[in-house]
Amino acid sequence: MSGVAFVAGYLYWKTGKYDLLSKGPYDKANEAGWVDIFKELKSLPCVITQGNAGTLDMLNRGEIDMGPVWVDMFILWKNDGRMNPKMRMVLIEPGMPGQPMYVVIPAKAAHIAEAKKYAEFICSPEQQAAVIVGKMGWYPGIDATKVLPNVSEEAKAKLFGDIPAETLNKYGLTFPLTPYMQDMNTAYEEAK
Repeated sequence: MSGVAFVAGYLYWKTGKYDLLSKGPYDKANEAGWVDIFKELKSLPCVITQGNAGTLDMLNRGEIDMGPVWVDMFILWKNDGRMNPKMRMVLIEPGMPGQPMYVVIPAKAAHIAEAKKYAEFICSPEQQAAVIVGKMGWYPGIDATKVLPNVSEEAKAKLFGDIPAETLNKYGLTFPLTPYMQDMNTAYEEAK
């Protein structure tokens, strides 16, 4: 997903249509020019790695200069001593989409009221701080500035030391609307 996020972020940047592509409304006409953008992207000097572990390994050995990776894996490798402790994370402008996080309650759920209470519980700043940030080493699925007061100093240093919550809120983008995702993949694959 980090590679897909990089491609989507590049598309947002080059089209200048982040709000339209991420929030809609969907219109096939907005895809005009995508192939040219993806041709440009494919012309950049890139190394295809073997996933997040491959990217981290190549970054650590100095074989590549940058690479999109999962933050929890980056922190895990640093904690395990597998990553150069001087290596730092950066969230570049104009931003990069993150893993979408949704809590979905089916319309015909047997216990809708209880499901809503549970959704509110797991999305609360306290639970996001304790479980998502503290235990899992991920960025929260809600406004990070609301979560920070509940995060341990150790977790703050590890997760927000390089990328402050305000930067995450500013440059942490969402993925394109679902109808655009498949078309984006097709356009990228067709760009030669």
